Amino acid sequence: MALHRLTNPAASPPALSDREIARSLRFNVAAGATGMIWMAAAIGFPLPLLMTAVHATGFQLGLLSAAWQAGLFAQLPSTLVVEHLRWRKPWWAFFSTGHRLLWLVPALLPWIFPERRDFWPWAIVAALSVSSFLGQAGAGPWQSWMSDLVPPRISGRFWGIRQGIFSVMVVVGALLHGAILDAYSDPRHGYRAFQLVFGIAGVCGVCDILIHLGVKEPAPHPHIPGDSVLERILTPLRNRDLRNITLAMGAWCGAQAMIGYTAGLPGYFAMGFVKESLGATFTQASWLFVAGGIGAAVGTPLAGHWIDRYGARRVLLGIMTLGPALLFSWSLGPHVFSTAPRPGGLMSPALLFLCALALPIGGVYASAVICQYRLIQAHTMPAGRSVAIGVHWSIVGVLAALGPLFSGAIKDHFAHGVALHFAGVALNYLDILVAAQAAVAWGIALPLVRRLRF
Repeated sequence: MALHRLTNPAASPPALSDREIARSLRFNVAAGATGMIWMAAAIGFPLPLLMTAVHATGFQLGLLSAAWQAGLFAQLPSTLVVEHLRWRKPWWAFFSTGHRLLWLVPALLPWIFPERRDFWPWAIVAALSVSSFLGQAGAGPWQSWMSDLVPPRISGRFWGIRQGIFSVMVVVGALLHGAILDAYSDPRHGYRAFQLVFGIAGVCGVCDILIHLGVKEPAPHPHIPGDSVLERILTPLRNRDLRNITLAMGAWCGAQAMIGYTAGLPGYFAMGFVKESLGATFTQASWLFVAGGIGAAVGTPLAGHWIDRYGARRVLLGIMTLGPALLFSWSLGPHVFSTAPRPGGLMSPALLFLCALALPIGGVYASAVICQYRLIQAHTMPAGRSVAIGVHWSIVGVLAALGPLFSGAIKDHFAHGVALHFAGVALNYLDILVAAQAAVAWGIALPLVRRLRF
C-alpha cells in the first residue's frame, strides 16, 4: 500500500514531519481495520437478525436505526467544547471507548436478565442509542483531526485506499459472524451465538480505539475569541456550498437508511427482508453483506483516484444518479425469481441475484462516503473546522433519522396485512422503501449537489 508515498510535506501541518504523518496514517488504517469486525456486527446483519430473534417490532427497529442517525447531533455540542481544548485526542478516546463498550450489552443480557426476554429489545435499543450519541460526540473532533492530518492533495486517494481495506475487513467480520451464528443456530443453544458475536465485536471495537492512540494529532487551530456560540454555529451555514452539502447528505443518508444501506453495506430493513421473506440462513444472509463489502473494496480506491483527478462533486453526482437505479433493480429480484426453482442445497435464485447486484451497489454507495469527507475538507477552513463539521453532521443526522422512522412505520403496516399492488404485482414493504429512497435521492440530494461550485 505504501502509505508513506501518499504524504506531501509541503501540504502537511508544519508541526508534524513527513515521517510522523506517514506513520500516523498507517496506525489509522490498522486501528480501523480492527474496528471493522465491530462494524460488521453494528451495521451488518447480526443486529437486525438479533432484533428479529428477540421479537422486536418494526417501530423498535426503526427507532434503533433512527438513533444511529440522530446521534450525529451530538457532534455539535462536542465540537463546541473541543475548540476550547488543547488536544482533541483525549476527548475523542473517552467518548469513543464508552461507545464501543455499550455494544457488549446484547452479549450480557441473557446473563443479567435471563427471565425478562420481553425487556431485551428495549434494553438493546436504549444501550445502542446511547452508544450512538457517545460515538458521535467523538466523531466530530476525529474528523477535524483527520482533516488537519491528511494532506489535501492526496485526500481522495488515501480515503479510497483506507475504505477499500476496511471493506475487506468487513467481509472477514461478516464471514466470522455468519459462521458463529450458523454454528450455534440450534435452539438448544439459545442466544449463545449472538452473545459470542457481540462479545467479539465489542472487544474489537475497543481495540480499534487503543491502537488509534498511536495516531499523531496536529496542533488544532484555536477558534477566534469573541464570537458567541450562536455565531460560531451560524457561520458555517452562511457558506452556500457547505450548506448545500449538508442538506444534500442529510437527504442522501436518510434515503439510504430507509433500506438499511450504510456505506454500501446492507443492514436493518434490507437484511431483515432477506431473512424473513427469502428464507435465507445466517450464512446466506452474510453472503449478501460480503458481496457489498467486496464491491466497496474494489470500488472505493478507484473512486478515490477519480476524486483527486476530477473532483468530489463530479464523482458524487455520478453516484447519486446511479445508486438509486441499482437499488430499483435490486428490489426486482424477489419478484422476477419468485417462481424459479431452488437448486438443491444452494441459495435461492432471488438471493443469488441480490448478491450479484450487491457488488456494484457496495462500490457505488461506499464511494459516496469518501466524496463527503473530501467535500467537507474542501469547504471548511482550519480555524473553526471542528464546529463546522459538528454543524454539518448534526443537521445530517437529524434529517437522516427521518428515513428509518418512515421505514419502521411501513414495515409495521405490512405486518398488519396491508396489501398493495402495482401493474398486477403484489408489492412488499421493501418495494415501497426503494421507491421512497429514489424519490428523496433524485428529487432532493442530487439537485443540491449540482449547485456546488466545485
